[in-house]
Parts: sequence; structure tokens; C-alpha cells
Amino acid sequence: MDRHYSPLSRILHWLGAMAVIVMLTLGFMMFFADSREVKHFSEAAHIGVGFFAFLLIGWRSVLRLYQGFPEPAHTSTERIARYLHYALLLTMLVLIVTGPLYLFTENDPLSVFGWFAVSFDLRVLEWIHEPAEEVHKVLGTYILPFLLILHIGGGVRHFYKHRA
Repeated sequence: MDRHYSPLSRILHWLGAMAVIVMLTLGFMMFFADSREVKHFSEAAHIGVGFFAFLLIGWRSVLRLYQGFPEPAHTSTERIARYLHYALLLTMLVLIVTGPLYLFTENDPLSVFGWFAVSFDLRVLEWIHEPAEEVHKVLGTYILPFLLILHIGGGVRHFYKHRA
């Protein structure tokens, strides 16, 4: 099996990385907003970008599951990197599900920059609203940033280790 990722996987990786950084930034803007206007603006932008992140990260995750990873992990460092990859993909998948879920369980539409809205009446699952919101906030505020720091650190380490 080839040791490198396909060009499509690389493009999806970097588009996904940009989407995740924008989503995290908007999420933290919501969390730390001093005014209602900033909170509402960042929330609307977070939801709008989130729609496209849902499509992008969903596509990337399905592609990764379909294609698998380039090569089995042999060393403990490669195994750790592999588990970190799994943790990142799982975390992002849970985030792109719980975000819309806690909107739809209150029958709130997912408005995409005012261009269009996506709505599913899931009030029958309203008991899951609070847990979905909490999972989304904890994963987005603490777990995802931690995993991203580890991932970036591993990438930098890999770059400099294989550069020589």
C-alpha cells in the first residue's frame, strides 16, 4: 500500500483544517462575547460555516473509512498517531452531528447565512437536546483543541524528522 495520502485526501484535509479553525474561532467568539450582537453574529456564522463543514468533514470521514489509512502502524509512535487520527475524526463526526441535533430537537432551523435553511422537526427527541448541547460544547471547547495541538505537534515532529 502507498505510504502517502491521495491528492483528494490532502485537499480535503486542508479544507477541513481551515473549516475547523474557523469553526473553533467562531465558537470561542460566541463563548467569550461581550455583547449580544457579537454573540449572535458569531453564532450565525458558526452555524452557516458548520453546514459546509458538515458536508466537508462528512465526505472526508467517509472517504477515509473507505480508503483506509496508507500503511499499518508499526512503531509505538505510528500507533499513537493512528489513534490520534481516529480520535480527531470521531470528535469531528460527533461535533457535526451534535451541532445540528441540538437545533433540530427544538425545531430550530439551521440557517446558512440567510441563503437557505435546513430544518428537521426532531422535537420527539427533545430529551437529547441538553446532552447533545453539552457534548458539543465540551468536545468543541476542550477536546478538539487539545487533539489539534497534539496533531499539529505530531505533524511538525514528523516534518522535521523526515526532512533530514
